[in-house]
Amino acid sequence: MRQMFFQMQELPQLWRISRMDFAVWMVTWVAVVILSVDLGLAVGVVFSMMTVVCRTQRVQCLALGLAEGTELYRPLEESHKLLKVPGLCILRYPTPLYFGTRGQFRRILEWHLGLGEGRKETPKLDGPPDAVAEPVRVVVLDCSGITFADAAGAREVVQLARRCRDAGIHLLLAQCNASVLRTLTQAGLLDRVTPEQLFVSVQDAAAHALERLVRGQ
Repeated sequence: MRQMFFQMQELPQLWRISRMDFAVWMVTWVAVVILSVDLGLAVGVVFSMMTVVCRTQRVQCLALGLAEGTELYRPLEESHKLLKVPGLCILRYPTPLYFGTRGQFRRILEWHLGLGEGRKETPKLDGPPDAVAEPVRVVVLDCSGITFADAAGAREVVQLARRCRDAGIHLLLAQCNASVLRTLTQAGLLDRVTPEQLFVSVQDAAAHALERLVRGQ
C-alpha cells in the first residue's frame, strides 16, 4: 500500500502518456483501498483485460496509396500526394482478428469493396470519401497488423476470399506472420486462394496487382 501511495506522484506523467493506463491504475488503486490487496489487484487485472478488448473493437482500416517517387505505401489520410491506382484497393487491417472483431472486419471490407449490404453502411474509415468510387478489381490486404487470429476470424477471411472470387475481385494477402498464416491455412484458405496470392510484402503484392490490371485492359 505504501508503494502505491508513492506511485501516485507519477500519475500526472501517466495521464500525459496514456489516459487508458491512468484509468487502469486508478481503478486498481480504488479497488485495493475499498476491498483488499488481493481483490483489488484482481479487479485491476479484469479491468485491464476489458480495456484491451475495447481497444481492439475500435477498428480503423487504413486505405493505402503509393508515395510518389518511391515504392512505399502509406495511409491515404497522411497526404493528398499519395497515388491511388483505379481498380486497385490496398487495405491495412491493424488489429487482431478474432471473434470480437470479425463483424467489424466484414463490414469494413464490404464497404471498401462494395460487397453485399456493406455498400450501404459507412463505418469509421481512414481515407478519402471516394475510396470506393472506382470498381475494385484487385484488393491487397496488408495483414502485418494482424498479430493473431482465432478460428472465427480465420473463417471470416476464408469467407471474404470466397465472396471476392464470386464478385470477380482478385484477393491478395501480404505480410501474414507465420502464426496467422498457419491458422488461415487450417481454416481452409488455400481452398479459396492459391499460394501465388500470398506475398511477403505489400510492395510485391502491389506490383503483381498492377501487372494483372495492365493485362486486363
